[in-house]
Amino acid sequence: MANGVLASYQSATTKYTNAYVDPASNPNGLVRADFPMYTTPSATLTSGSLRMMNTTGATATVDVAIQDYTEQIELAAPNAQSPTVSNFSEFSFAPNSKVTSSYIIISSHNGTNYVPGETITISGGPSGTQTAKVLAWDLSNLKIWYEQPLGSWPTTVATMTVTGDGGGTGTITDSYVGTSGRVIFYDRLQGHILFQNDSLVNNVKSLYYTEPANQMVSGIGGAGQLSVSSRALEWLPSLSTVTLYNSSNQSGTNVTAEWKQTTGNQAEIIIAGVSYSNDQNKILKSYPIPNNSEVSLTGLVLEQWQNLYVSASAGVAFNFIGFEESVTIS
Repeated sequence: MANGVLASYQSATTKYTNAYVDPASNPNGLVRADFPMYTTPSATLTSGSLRMMNTTGATATVDVAIQDYTEQIELAAPNAQSPTVSNFSEFSFAPNSKVTSSYIIISSHNGTNYVPGETITISGGPSGTQTAKVLAWDLSNLKIWYEQPLGSWPTTVATMTVTGDGGGTGTITDSYVGTSGRVIFYDRLQGHILFQNDSLVNNVKSLYYTEPANQMVSGIGGAGQLSVSSRALEWLPSLSTVTLYNSSNQSGTNVTAEWKQTTGNQAEIIIAGVSYSNDQNKILKSYPIPNNSEVSLTGLVLEQWQNLYVSASAGVAFNFIGFEESVTIS
């Protein structure tokens, strides 16, 4: 396991990258003031301290939270769903189930179903071959809901086809690029899904939360390496919109996001908003750090899959220094 600098991030300065978009249409330069900068791998306990350094020229305020999710997905009101429902209890999201807002619509389908869990291969596009894993297949609407995409997904032309391992084929008409992840908890009174986004890669690569064999440490080199520019920060934050691409719309258009559960013919659920942290998770809130000063939070302990979320009003540098220890999860 790793020890030393586990994660580094500089608010509003560090650029995010996202491997699942076309560099020609997105320069992979999204800059945010907040980030779930560290995620504990599975079967692991992490202990460390968070150093926060402000050299911005003025006082900056910071938020720090320890939480079991990266995002809170907020569902649209029951009467705004399509079809409408009486209350949020009519939806069910089981803990550890996978959900997604990414899907493609096809035509010229050969009649063979796409099977959840199988790999689909997209070919014929200008960006080469893409693959993904089927989360759900909506036969009545010819929608393939997917996760774990590889390749550049946005560009869609009339000649692109999608082929499943089981023999299903079709021509892609529209591509809706969103996100996917693992359900932590569903609040059926408020219509909130606490959600672990699986497009999150930080210094500890926890891309597949339910596949521990794929979790690995990404070459941490010791406490002397604090350069944020050398860190692989990759995150595709969930939004209340997804990006629609098709042959007549190569640059993409934002449309309202829908989410699909993994099993059965569940409703395609409309999203109203996304938040990244709640006050009840914060151990610091609007905490002032004067210019040219440093504040340390010591004795932090995180369980498997817990996130260290940070946010700052200016370019504060965050460094999480500690160690990880393997543990047995009963």
